[in-house]
Amino acid sequence: MTRLFSGRTTMAATALAGLLAIGAADVVLTSPGRDESQVLLESEKAWAKAALDGNADLMSSYMAAEYLELVWEPAAPGTAAHWRAVTKASWVDSVRSRKEVYTSVELRGLTVHVQGKLAVVTGEYAQKGTSDGKDISASGIYANTWAKRDGRWLVVHSIFP
Repeated sequence: MTRLFSGRTTMAATALAGLLAIGAADVVLTSPGRDESQVLLESEKAWAKAALDGNADLMSSYMAAEYLELVWEPAAPGTAAHWRAVTKASWVDSVRSRKEVYTSVELRGLTVHVQGKLAVVTGEYAQKGTSDGKDISASGIYANTWAKRDGRWLVVHSIFP
């Protein structure tokens, strides 16, 4: 997932990358009668596992077409600090082509905030992996925004400050 979610700060994205803290689980994006928070937590973990497993099609199935990830890039010599945007297409392609490979992803301290058909999942992550052969290991905090569309929860936005 780019920063599971990107270069030096890559993770997505998806996840967002064995998954020691998450474990294996088949997750249904909808589940009548189940608590929405539980469905979102399971989806969050399954999305990250799909990226870890290099399963670009499954990873993509959790993402809205307009998915956008924002990754904070700190200042470097000759470059001001800035937000870097990563689209669904570019991240999924990076995982599919094995340009980005995750060897571990851990998600911790997850909290779900549901507001009708929108939800935000916040937490901490730690990832190990490579992008174009460069180390993209990173850790920090993140937030994913999910939208419920036609009865399915889809991630529409990720942010890695």
